[in-house]
Amino acid sequence: MKHFKLKPYKPRLLQALNEYDPDQRVEFCEWIINSTEEDLTVLDQILWTDEAIFQIHGRVNRHNCVYWSDSNPHLIIEEELNVPRVAVWGGIWSDGVINPYFFDSNVTSQNYLEMLKHTIVSQLQTHPTFPTMICQQDGAPPHYGKVVRDFLDNTFVEWIGRRETVEWPPRSPDLTPCDFSLWGIVKDRVYTEKPRNINHMKSLIQQEFTSLNDVIELCQAICRSVGDRCQMCINNAGKQFEHLR
Repeated sequence: MKHFKLKPYKPRLLQALNEYDPDQRVEFCEWIINSTEEDLTVLDQILWTDEAIFQIHGRVNRHNCVYWSDSNPHLIIEEELNVPRVAVWGGIWSDGVINPYFFDSNVTSQNYLEMLKHTIVSQLQTHPTFPTMICQQDGAPPHYGKVVRDFLDNTFVEWIGRRETVEWPPRSPDLTPCDFSLWGIVKDRVYTEKPRNINHMKSLIQQEFTSLNDVIELCQAICRSVGDRCQMCINNAGKQFEHLR
């Protein structure tokens, strides 16, 4: 390929930003940077959470898909629809990952609250650092329900989210470990096993979360890398930066 002066270009999926998003991203990133300057352990105190969709046929791994050309073709990857899938909640922090939670129906404020109350927080409360834990969630509608926000106010000393004191910037998957690392690791391993059905896929997901708790140093490195990402985001005026890495 080099003989023909062609270069390999990998398709890069970036979240589109709205007009005011960069300013909000910079504001959040500056909070992270300033907080870590005051307390080096801040990034170890944040529990990063998110939901992801897993489907039976999996998805093309764009990192293994290379197109040779003399110019960047700006490729996209189409996703197959109407295949069996499941919504999964996950959480990661410097001490490991939290057991995944599977939603058997669409995520709503009510079933999201029930999950937090009866499954997630009960796990976290046994941890000695729970009193200083900071919970992060994005601005998805189920997360913004008043019952959810009231519960988080009464449970955590501080939390990051939509319209909260520390506001999560919308459309920022590049700033949360769940999106830029956790889900990619789990999906790559689960899809390699080619799950036969939903139950088999759930079992594989659970196995991968269990495996991640055996490599705490990896979870620490992932969560602590948020500081560097925030600095890159600030350096690029709040715009996307992953393609510059």
